[in-house]
Amino acid sequence: MDSIRTVKQISQDCFGITTSAGSSFYIRTVYLKHISQDDLFVGRCLDEESVEDLTEAYGCFAAEKYACSYLESREQGRFMLTQKLLKKGYEKKYIEQALDYLEQRNYLDDFRFAEAWLRNRMIHHTEGRVKLLGELMMRGIDRYVAEKALDSFFSSFDETMLLEKAIDKYKRQGMSTEVMKKKLMSKGFCYKSILLKI
Repeated sequence: MDSIRTVKQISQDCFGITTSAGSSFYIRTVYLKHISQDDLFVGRCLDEESVEDLTEAYGCFAAEKYACSYLESREQGRFMLTQKLLKKGYEKKYIEQALDYLEQRNYLDDFRFAEAWLRNRMIHHTEGRVKLLGELMMRGIDRYVAEKALDSFFSSFDETMLLEKAIDKYKRQGMSTEVMKKKLMSKGFCYKSILLKI
């Protein structure tokens, strides 16, 4: 029967383990389902269920580490991060557990991502609430979370001011009123507000 040959504690809940069969696992104990941290000692016999448990925990930990490499550079939304990890070949069941852990630890947060995305979007685009809501939902952000982020965003940035900015830009481009109306509506501004400002 396979057994644990070496155990190296990397941090409070992370371990590097090698087995007598030559397998190596880097795991976070939160991902273990059948064995506990107390079971991780040299000489401990590993039945098939225990080896499978270590394998699953290893898969989750690997997905977590890769997800963290994305999160280190900027905020990520859960849906888009899942897609990136799937493209890298990680199994969905491992991704889900890893992202659940990262959400619990507040490393991953869709609301925070939505706020950051809106601030960044404003640098290059002048758009209204409707368009921005659609863009966030296309990125997998739940409608409630997206609406909350938009409320926060528009408490700092006046949508009317953004509409006026867009109108000024289109006037400088020599756009006709009718074309401008269509363009502004496609940018997510309210038709009633457009009529009041043109």
